[in-house]
Amino acid sequence: MISKLTFGLFSKEDSKNFMRLMKYVSPFKWRIGFALLAIMGVAFTESYLAAFIAPLVNQGFAPPSEPPVLQDPESMVAILTNWKDQFMYLIWGTPDKVWVVPIFFMSLVILRGVCRFASSYLLSWVSVVAISHLRRDMFQKMLLLSSKYHQDNPSGTVLMNIVQMAESAISNASNVFITLTRDTMIVLGLVGVLLYLNWQLSLVVLLMFPVLSMLSRYYRNRLKKIIASAQLSIGSLNNTVNEIHQGHRVVKMFGGHALAEKRFADVNSTLVRLNKKLTQASSARSPFSELIASVALAIVIFIALWQSQNGVTTIGEFMAFIVAMLQMLSPIKNLANISIPMQAMFLASDSVCAFLDEPVEKNTGHVLLDKKQVSGSLKLANVSVEYQKDKGKALDNVNLDIRSGEKVALVGRSGSGKTTLVNLLPRFVEPSSGSISLDGVNIEDMELHNLRSHIALVSQDTFLFDDTLLENVRYSRPNASEEEVLAALKSANLLEMVAKSPEGLQQRIGLNGGLLSGGQRQRVSIARAILKDAPILLLDEATSALDNESERLVQQALENLMRGRTSIIVAHRLSTIEQADRIIVMDEGKIVEQGSHRELLAANGYYAKLRSLGNVNA
Repeated sequence: MISKLTFGLFSKEDSKNFMRLMKYVSPFKWRIGFALLAIMGVAFTESYLAAFIAPLVNQGFAPPSEPPVLQDPESMVAILTNWKDQFMYLIWGTPDKVWVVPIFFMSLVILRGVCRFASSYLLSWVSVVAISHLRRDMFQKMLLLSSKYHQDNPSGTVLMNIVQMAESAISNASNVFITLTRDTMIVLGLVGVLLYLNWQLSLVVLLMFPVLSMLSRYYRNRLKKIIASAQLSIGSLNNTVNEIHQGHRVVKMFGGHALAEKRFADVNSTLVRLNKKLTQASSARSPFSELIASVALAIVIFIALWQSQNGVTTIGEFMAFIVAMLQMLSPIKNLANISIPMQAMFLASDSVCAFLDEPVEKNTGHVLLDKKQVSGSLKLANVSVEYQKDKGKALDNVNLDIRSGEKVALVGRSGSGKTTLVNLLPRFVEPSSGSISLDGVNIEDMELHNLRSHIALVSQDTFLFDDTLLENVRYSRPNASEEEVLAALKSANLLEMVAKSPEGLQQRIGLNGGLLSGGQRQRVSIARAILKDAPILLLDEATSALDNESERLVQQALENLMRGRTSIIVAHRLSTIEQADRIIVMDEGKIVEQGSHRELLAANGYYAKLRSLGNVNA
């Protein structure tokens, strides 16, 4: 379809992904149909305004004529001829043409304006709604993507796809559709006028279309890589701004202004260079198109003057022909320049479809466990995790049984595999081999949302939303009452903060809790986990951001929370480690020791060595 509309300028392969996105436009066929009728109205009035010149010169200044002699309506052709002759007489032949012709002219102009407005408004409406639906689906897809995808792809790239590429794909489609249909119809209509006025001159005009098509092909091939590179540079620019925005404290603290400016300047200069090339090509194309059209116009003038000397054509017909040609220049130029927005549209469609085709988290399980009946026993059998083959295994054949309600601490040097083990349980990370079971059920057989409903996580990398304190705590249980939220905040030692604020629970905490202290942010995260009331608790450096006083109060709340629940703790605080039922000592992805604090000290092994170095969890 696209290949036919663009006369082979773009292939089926170019438009494959774009046609996939047309499903977002197809529900609005009636609006598109009315827009198409309006576009036809524009094309008709534009063509007729060109033909208007010939009768204006030939008949407008002549005396009123006699009414036409109507033919015997034996055929449809005769009926149509009678209608045309009668219409021409009513406009150009009566004594009232002094005021009829101006009114007729203004009616054509008004009709053209109404049709232009209707076509643009209807297609823009479709574009806006289609973009919103596409972004909705892309956002829903983002929610289902794996943690690995989010780690491998910077937020600026995701933002570019959802915001800019979706806009470019659909919005450009609307503009391209208007240009292709409207200007093609106008050109066809004007070509019809030209053929009606003088078919010999029309042949000269038609010769410039193949030349313009070759020009468009040349620019399409030349600009494809430039447009693709420009789109990638926009993603890099988003990434740079997003990183500096989130890391503004690091930039300020370590005097990174010059480095930040250099990073931004490098990406920005690349984008400027590419856009200059696009602007240069786009600017150069119009003069070339106009030159081709002007050559055709010069030849037409030459032939028309020769015909006039030989009495073949009238002044009115010649003037109408020239006006029609001049009116044709603008739509021809638009059609010649269409390849740039079309190329951007196709490349944006490729990017959007690549995002939509990203594999989601594996959620093939169907087993649903009732939270009230889950005891929280866990078993890891021969579990290995390998992120990259050339960098060794993050976990190497780990076997571990954790009893229901047991409090287990994971210790070891940085990179020993503690966090990887914790991330395996909610399936943020998938094992390369081995199996993990909850209450005897393989977690791969469990429905993913159901599995995660049994687990609460508090991490040192606390993330809070730019919303109220109430909604941030209630994020783990959206239907929780304010009384339950207050109880969770009390356990996390945050009631004082609620009491001090005039807004209470409705106080906004800023982007990622930027309006709170580090300890307050961590305690909000702990309150969120407390409110969830899950049978399994994962604490990954949960008290690392707390001062001594806050830690003492929150530690007591955590101990109450952990009672009767299976708890897996990654921590360097001695109090947390020493009170664990069992300590798992890890090194290079393997369990090297396990036992209670006293047992491990008595064994005088790896754990005792770490303790003596003050490096239990370094």
